[in-house]
This record gives sequence, C-alpha cells and structure tokens, in this order.
Amino acid sequence: MNRKIYTTFFLLSFYISFSQVPEDALKLTWYPQTGTARNQAIGGAVVSLGGDASANHTNPAGLALFKTSDFILTPGFQFGKGKSNFRGTDFTGSSKNSSGLGTTGFVFGGFGRNARNSFAMTVTRLANFNQTTFYQGENNYSSFAEPLADEFASSNLTIDQALNSSTISLQTKMALYTYLVDTATVNGSKQVIARSEQVANRGQQNLVESKGGITEFAFGFGSQVSKKLLAGISLGVSIINHEKRTYFHEWDATGNINNNFNFLAYDENYTLKGYGLNLRGGIIYRPKEYIRLGLAVHSPTWMPLNETFRSGFAADLEKLFAPNTGYDSVASSVLTGGNQTENKYVINSPTRIMISGSYVFREEEKIERQKGFITADIEYVNYKWLQFAAYDQNTSNDIYKPYNDAIDALYKGVFNFKLGAELKFKTIMARAGFAYYGSPYTDSELKGRKMNISGGLGYRNKGMFLDLTYVHRLNKDVNFPYRVNSPRANTFANLKDSGGNVLITLGFKI
Repeated sequence: MNRKIYTTFFLLSFYISFSQVPEDALKLTWYPQTGTARNQAIGGAVVSLGGDASANHTNPAGLALFKTSDFILTPGFQFGKGKSNFRGTDFTGSSKNSSGLGTTGFVFGGFGRNARNSFAMTVTRLANFNQTTFYQGENNYSSFAEPLADEFASSNLTIDQALNSSTISLQTKMALYTYLVDTATVNGSKQVIARSEQVANRGQQNLVESKGGITEFAFGFGSQVSKKLLAGISLGVSIINHEKRTYFHEWDATGNINNNFNFLAYDENYTLKGYGLNLRGGIIYRPKEYIRLGLAVHSPTWMPLNETFRSGFAADLEKLFAPNTGYDSVASSVLTGGNQTENKYVINSPTRIMISGSYVFREEEKIERQKGFITADIEYVNYKWLQFAAYDQNTSNDIYKPYNDAIDALYKGVFNFKLGAELKFKTIMARAGFAYYGSPYTDSELKGRKMNISGGLGYRNKGMFLDLTYVHRLNKDVNFPYRVNSPRANTFANLKDSGGNVLITLGFKI
C-alpha cells in the first residue's frame, strides 16, 4: 500500500464556491520555457547568448545582436503518455498528441544610430494544458465526503440553513442534498456523518481532462549601449484559456450491501479565461570578446481572470430510503437558482530572476565565422510569491487569505538550470541541451520536477535558415483528489509524464 500522505492545515472548500485552488494557480506559472527550435535544442539557455528571437521572451537585451531583420516561423508537435500511482495501484495512460507554436514573428535589426538598435514582435505558446490525468486505487483512510462533513459540522447550521447559505460550498450543499452528509444520533448524541466514511474500504477513481494554454505576444526593444554592453526591455501580453473536466468516483469496496453506501460521483466542468501583462528587462555584458554574461528580470505577471463552472453530484445510499431506491442526484444549477457559478479574481505570478554565462568559440561580429558556443542559465523563482488578489475595489482581499496562506505553506523558492552547446560546420550546426526545473513543493514527499533533454540540427545559407529540434521530457508531479483537515493527512497520486516535442523553425532575412 502506498503510504505517501501529505499534511496541511487548511480547508478551502468553505470559502463560498471557488473552484480555483493553489494547484490550479501553480499551473499558470510552473512550466518549461518555450522558444524557437534553436533555443529549445540548447535547453532554453539564451539569457546571455542572445541573437535568437526567443530573447524577446527571456532577455530582450539579446535582440541587440540582430544586425538584419528576420521573419521566424516555429510550428511544433508534442506527443507522449502519462503514468500514475495512487495508493499502490499503477496505471499507464494512452498516447496523446497535440500541436503547438514556438516563437514566431519578426525581428527588425540594425536601425538607429550606428545600426545598434533592434525591435521585435513575436508570439509563442508559453504553456500547453492539453493533458489527461487518470488514477484509481483503494483507500481505507479517508473519503471525498470527509471535508464536506467537516465544513457542515463547523458551520453550526441546520441542513436547511446550510442549503441556503452563501458561505457553504456547493460540494457540501450537494452532499447534504443527496443525504451523503447528514445528521444522525450516535451513542445518544446528534452528530454530523458522512456515510461514505462509515465503510471499511473505498475504491476511488479520478479523471481530469484539461485543454487550452497560455499564448503570449511580446513587443521588445534591444540596444547596443556600448561595445561591451547590451540592454533591452519587452512587454508581454498573454491570453489565458484553461478548460478542465473533473470526474471523481468513489464506491464501497467491501461488498457490503447493508451499510447505506454504494457510491458517490462528482462531475465538474471548469473554465478559466483572462489575460496577463508583464515586463522583462535585461543586460548582456561582454568583458572579453569570447565571454558573455547575462542578467534578466521578469516582473510578476498580472492576470485578471474569470472562472466559471457547473457541476453535478450523485450518491447511492442503498437501502436508506427503502422501499424506495437510495439513489439521488443534483446539479449545481438547482442550488444556484439556475445560474452558472462565476468568480473573478487576480493572480500575480512570481518574479523571475535569471543569470547566465556563455563562452563563444571565435567570437566575431560576423556570425558566419563563429565556431560555436557553450552557454548556461540559472533561474530563481519563489512560488511563495504567487498570490491571489481582488478583481475590483468592491471585493476585500481577506477572502483570498486562506489561499495565500496555503501557497505560503505549500510552495517554496526553486532554482532552475539550463545548459546548451552548439558546434558550427560552415552552414550546418549541431546542438544539444539540458534543462531542469526544480520542485515547487515544500514537502519533500511531493515529487515534482520538469526535465528536458534536447538535441537538434541547424542550416544557414544565403539569407535562409532551418532548424530541427527534438526535446524529450521526463516530468513528475502530484495530484490531490480532495483535501482534508489537519491533523488528518491528505492522500495523493504520483504522476509521470514522458514524451517528446518536435519543433521546426523556418526563417528568412528580410
């Protein structure tokens, strides 16, 4: 039996009807860097290197190395499959494919005094949410209904009052409506019970189907301040679209047909839409001809978001209503007056700080005479800086305090590492890279990381260039089907995602 459990201190479900939880907010900020095929082939380590359109989304100082104008197009194709382990039960998912877009757009170089300035307009897919997560196993420790019963018990309301209260979550109202959560006299005293908790063992299954992503448009400016110093700044405007369907099923695994619990099912359709704004600034310093040092800082991305969701809940309580069936179900619209649940709030992503160094073999102004390079980036991101905030002045930030407290407890600062190299043989280039994104979780039992191993080839001749890259990903993460109150521990699934991403960049001098 998988004994991995995770203890935390909070219960978020009692705060009105939010579907958003800290893990969903993390998904908007924890993802590998994307870029052109060349950039991805060298592990994304471009902060001190420059000379690539991806610099517009990482360190815009690198735009100043463009002395001509380029058009870049980067289509991509991603494939792979996921694996999961939940309480000792392994599952391997089916293959899933999707297309994407690496850095694409225009860089206008070599204008202004002494042709030292460059301007770029590019677009890239920052994050891809197309993913299916599935796991199942047996759980003799906790039930989906446990935190719902706790919420109702702590409210000190009657069932009728709770069903009409704006401070009780929709999930708890649904559990009360179907009598899964109820009051009963136990040993002469009236208590709140969750009937699924009273069975000795439960089968549990969770399916999460996600799609959408984050697409960013960037507008950047780079300038060669002096022979040794380059500087740049860019504005990022992102479009956020995340759609998710969650289906959780829990059933009596004992085979007892007389314990007033057969199964429960919760089905939710969730949509998150919005936009984001951020600024990036950076410098590249060349103390020697063959050495480049880079520094870039990304401001928090300010993301006003609108989430909507609708859900359904069903429970079969066997002979509880005999001689009638024990089955009952309810849609969220029944409890919201027919309206779709909607919330608006702001998420501020963490600041990102990057330092980098590159060694260029035979550094010369004429790129075609360079022989290659080795480059490395170190990035620091503190996920404790991830914050929820009010959408407008009419809403108090106090309502988000439990979420921000949870973020402080769950997440930590991490260092990410990227390493890449290129060798040039006249018109042909060979590249290799590695990228490691550390776990954002405070608890060492939560195994989260993102790792990319990459390689590629490039061709440059007579104003045209073509790059081909393969990136192999080896990712780990966790998923919580529900959360319970301290000092109880939470159970979770370990997830693995492996597969590849093929990118092609086609570019022309214009």
